[in-house]
Formats: sequence, structure tokens, C-alpha cells
Amino acid sequence: MAETIDEKNVRTVEGICGICPGNCAVEIDLLDGKIDKIRPSQKHTPSSICLRGSKAKYIVYSKDRLTKPLIRTGPKGTAQFREASWDEALEYAADGFKKIINKYGPQALASHFGRGGFDQVFGDFTGRLTAPDGSGGGIFSHLGSPNNASVSSLCFVAFGVFAPMTTMGVRQQNIRGDFDKADTIVVWGANPPTASPPTLYTKFKKLRERGTKIVVVDHYDSIMAKNCDQAFIVKSGTDLVLVLGLMNYMIENNLYDKDFVENYTFGFEDLRDYVKDFDMDRVLKATGLSEKEFKDLAKIISSDKVALNAYTGLEYTNSGVQTIRSVYCLWALSGNIDREGTIILSKPKTGPKNSKYTYGLNPIGAREYPLFSNLIGQPQFTCFPKAVLKEDPYKVAGLFNVGACLSVSYPSSELFEESLKKLEMFVTVDRFMTKDALYADVILPSTTYFEDQSYVVYPNQVRIRDRIIEPIGESKNDIFIVHDLAEKMGIGDCFPKNFEELIERRFASTPEVLAKIKAGEKVIPLPMPKFAGYEKFKTGGLRENDDRPGFNTPTGKFEFKSTLLESFGYDGLPVYTPAQEGEVNSPEIFKAYPIKLNTGARIQTTFRTQHLNIPELVQIQEAPLVHMNSQDAKERGIEEGDQVIVSTVRGEIKVKATISDKIKRGDSELNVGGGQDFQLGLWKDANANKLTDLTNKDPISGFPVFKDLLCQIRKA
Repeated sequence: MAETIDEKNVRTVEGICGICPGNCAVEIDLLDGKIDKIRPSQKHTPSSICLRGSKAKYIVYSKDRLTKPLIRTGPKGTAQFREASWDEALEYAADGFKKIINKYGPQALASHFGRGGFDQVFGDFTGRLTAPDGSGGGIFSHLGSPNNASVSSLCFVAFGVFAPMTTMGVRQQNIRGDFDKADTIVVWGANPPTASPPTLYTKFKKLRERGTKIVVVDHYDSIMAKNCDQAFIVKSGTDLVLVLGLMNYMIENNLYDKDFVENYTFGFEDLRDYVKDFDMDRVLKATGLSEKEFKDLAKIISSDKVALNAYTGLEYTNSGVQTIRSVYCLWALSGNIDREGTIILSKPKTGPKNSKYTYGLNPIGAREYPLFSNLIGQPQFTCFPKAVLKEDPYKVAGLFNVGACLSVSYPSSELFEESLKKLEMFVTVDRFMTKDALYADVILPSTTYFEDQSYVVYPNQVRIRDRIIEPIGESKNDIFIVHDLAEKMGIGDCFPKNFEELIERRFASTPEVLAKIKAGEKVIPLPMPKFAGYEKFKTGGLRENDDRPGFNTPTGKFEFKSTLLESFGYDGLPVYTPAQEGEVNSPEIFKAYPIKLNTGARIQTTFRTQHLNIPELVQIQEAPLVHMNSQDAKERGIEEGDQVIVSTVRGEIKVKATISDKIKRGDSELNVGGGQDFQLGLWKDANANKLTDLTNKDPISGFPVFKDLLCQIRKA
């Protein structure tokens, strides 16, 4: 660990930020051995610092940190715990889990890993279907349970797996934007300034200064929408209607790439017939765009060298997967696929895709969401309450949870609270108390990544993560907690027990890297794959198992009409489904709750549900906000900063209003993350998932509808 010491006895070291899994290279000032100031590294890349990272010392040294194992002594929910040794706590947890196996079978155990535990090391040995050393996924895989879940039940995989697999036959890791060569970058369903890390935002600012046009499609004036060349603000939940209308317009006006469509796509004729119903009048009425805006966007996308920056913002409607598919279809229609300045694809790597374990029973949710089970290899955890409370498809009685607060992150919070109360053994691992932890039998304290010695694998290098400070209290690295619990259950060999074993097992397949790490090298360069060129669909560079031209799909073509979706009984075309809770399908609810509720947009002061107990971050945004249109606010007597009640048919919460003309009338955007007694101010009672509905989901992914519900807003 390189370091310098100045005349004030401040020791400056190079390290990797430890607040989130972004793995940004940073310079850290240590004052009297404690983290003080943090800056982007001048020596290593990727180098960045976000708002949360800049306040790291307040998080790491918070008085709220969990520092010792705790065992529950009173009724669930009463916060009555006693301190215990690690050995006692782990023994108690393991005994509880073993009793459940003996009573009901291993399928009655479930694990769940959230973004709070998603550093690369933890993901390598628990989150993948096959770990680097050949072992299976979550801890209970090794005992015969198929129910090893993650935040993938809520996030990313509709965008990162379902949509690209059902159009191009690849996953997100095989897709990148050719931003440096693009004339235009369209940001759709993403807000780079709030990303972890926000490196793309920095890049886009530099490209914009160089002349690249940045265009944003969003439903409100996000930070990115305020810092671009042209923003197209649409009503929540109407992105698919917009895309279908754009495709219809481009086809009717010959603005599409005929050569690409005729030679390299499948299902165009069916798509062309379907989109005819989405004429401009229908689209303008649905989205709130003007005719000029619509035509401007069509002209932009039908141009050459248009890159796409998308993320998870389009996942959470009743047409979530189909919406993201439709955006890829739009880029294919314009010929902006695997060409200079567009969406670039790479060939998927061959290798094992599934766990080495086989199970006697399917994971929970496999019946309802078979494609999720097939592509993700995990239970769809939105079905967890049904398994616990109704024993459907069978009883689940034990849960091991790392780095997630289920009762705040998942919809219908009260159902998850009820489920946690009913569990016979619930163990949670975290850095801070959470609402979930109130129902835990055992709480185990976790380190921040500043306190860990581990590794990070970047595309171009392996870097050893040096321990910056000693663990706070008795907290431990997540992966070693997993090992220690597994050891008590007789499967300790399935996980690394210390840093030396971690390195040995992770890099066993790359002995040259392992040798350099053992020799003390901290940064080991990796050979970058040679750029395989553009238009690989012509040369045979995209298919996984052969070198034939085309795409890595069953038809060998970009699939407007997905054969994979059809094989599982879903619509092959990107078919629009009106909101289950909306003006069309629930007019009576619409009369009482006429504003669209959209939740989940990232804010810079939080990392999902984390950090709302840190005063130095909360003071930057002291209260949860609901963004609303100025006319809607005026009609309700609401002014900027007023406390308001946001209500749905399921419940209500109190937040503050922020008012803008850059959100469509009848639309709203509500901050998430609140709802825990350990948080500050209005945040502690503002659980947005009191307003959402666990039964209202995308039928393909099983993802909840977070962005197309109905609400009312009134002055408090």
C-alpha cells in the first residue's frame, strides 16, 4: 500500500473506496490512523469519487455500526437482543438451520443476498451459478436447497439478461456503447450522475464538450435530463408505446435500415403489422410529447452512429421486459447495432452456465416465472411470502440474508414483515440495524470494504484490495462470515476461510496471476481482448458455439420476434400491455387516484436503502421528495417544500413536494429507501413500498411494477 506522510502527520495511502461495490481507485488521508479525506486517485484507474464516498468517514465510524454478534432475547420486532461471541452466535444459527432441514428438508432453507453485500469477492463465491472454483451459488446450494436468491429478483436482469438474450442472444456483459465514436448518445432508463461509480457522467460531459450530442428520454427532470442537449420528457409507463410508435413512423417513412432488416433480423413482417396500431396521435396522447418532439426523436434514432446508454429504469411496468426489448429493436431497425458509434456486441464465452448441483424440487417461483428460473437459476424471491405464509409450493422456514432490507426493498412491505416474523430461524448480516433485523434471531456484524483484504478484477487488471483500517469492533468480511456459518453446518470447505485461501481459489485457473499476487504484486495487468471489429454479424464473430455469420440466437438473427420467449409461452413480439392499475384496466381506482406513481429513481445521497441514518448525508437532502407537476400542485394547493401525503389503495406516507414543469401533468416520482426507525427525520416513516403491490408484476421477469401505479397527493 503506497503511502506518504506530511508535516501534519496525515498519512496518505492509495486504496480502493469501501463504501459500495463501485471499486473506485482513491487517495485516502488517514488522520491518527482513521479515514479522513478521500479523493480520486491520480495513480490508478478507474478513479472517481461520489457524494457517498466523499462522506465515507461518517459512514465507517458511525455510532450506529453493528460491532458484535447479537442473539434475540424477546419477541420478534421488539429489538431485544443480547451480545454473543461469534462462536455462540454461529452455533445457534447453524443449529436452527439444521433443525429445519431435519423437519422439512433442505428446500425449506432460503438465502438472499442484496446490494449491501455485493462486493466482487462475495459475488464470485455466492452470487454466481458457478463459482470460480467450481462450487455452486448460495450457501444452501451445498445442502440441497434450490432457494438461493439475490436482488436479481428485483433488479437488473430484465435489462441485463432477459431483453438482450431475447433479441441478440447475449447478456449485458457482452454489450457496450461505442461512445467515443458516436455522434449521438441516447440515455434512456438511466441517470449516470447517480450511478456507482458516476464515471459515465464524467465521460459524457467530456464527450459533449467535444461535440457529441447527448439526448435523454426520461419521465422527469433528472440530473442527466438537466445536463444534456435535448431531453424528451414522457409520461411514466409509456416508453413502450413511444418505441412502437417510433418504429411505425420509421417504417412508414422509410427511415429504417432495409439491408440490415432484410438480411439480419427475424420477425420484421410481424413487427411491422403490429406497430401499425401505434399511430402518431395515439403516441402523442399517451406520452405527452409534441409532434415536433416525436419527429425530432425519430430523426435522431434513425441517424447513423447513435449509441445507447440504458439501465434499469425501464424494468418496472407490466411490460418491463418487452419495453427494454423494444428499445433494442428500435436500434436494430435503424441499423445501429455492432457498427461504429453504436451498440457493440462481443462473442459470449463458452463454459458452464449452471450450478453443479441438482435438486429434488424447483426453486420457489419457478412455476410462475419459468424463464426467470431457466435464465437466472435462482428463485424469484417475490414469491417468498407465499412460500412462508401459505407453504406454496412448499414450506420455507429459514432464511440467511446478507446486505438487504427485504421489508423496505420489496413491495407490500407488510407481507415481508409478516413472513420474517413467522420464520423459525432468520439470520441477517449487515453493518447497521435494519427493519428486517428487528425480526432476526441472529444478527452478524459486517465490515465495510475499507476493512477488508481482498481483490478486485477489472477488465484490464487485477488489483489487491489492501485493508485501509482494522475492522470496527468484531465485524467480519461477508464471505468469511459465510464460511464460518458453513463450517458450523459441516460444509466449510465450500467457501474460503481467509485471504490466502480466497486468492488461491479465485485465481487457480490463472496461475500466472496467482504467482504475481503471491510475489507481492498489488496491480497485475490483464491482457485486453483484441477488438474484433464492427459488423461481426457478417463475419461470424458473435455466435457462441460456431463461427457462422449472424447473431447468437436460435434463428441466427436479431429477433424482433423472440423464439425463446415463445418457447416459454410468452408473446414473441414486444407487445404492449396497459397498466394493470391504470386508467384502462382499473377506471374506478383512477377516479380516486389519478396521478401515476413512479418510484425508485436513484438519488446521490443513498445507496439503495443505505445511509439514511448518516446526518452528514441526510442533511444534503433532509426529506424524501415526491416530484410533481406544477399544475397538479396548484390544483391541490401544494407549494414547493410542503409536506404532502402520497396515498394509494394500499396505504399512505408523508414526504415533501418538489414542483416542476419538467414532469408531465398527472405524473409523479417518489424517492425510495425510507421506512426504518433507525433513519432520520421524515425518512424513517416514508417507506414507498407501503404503496406498492406484490401481486402486480411483469409476467416474464416477475419484477414488481414500481413505475406504473396510481396514487393521490394531498397537502399534509
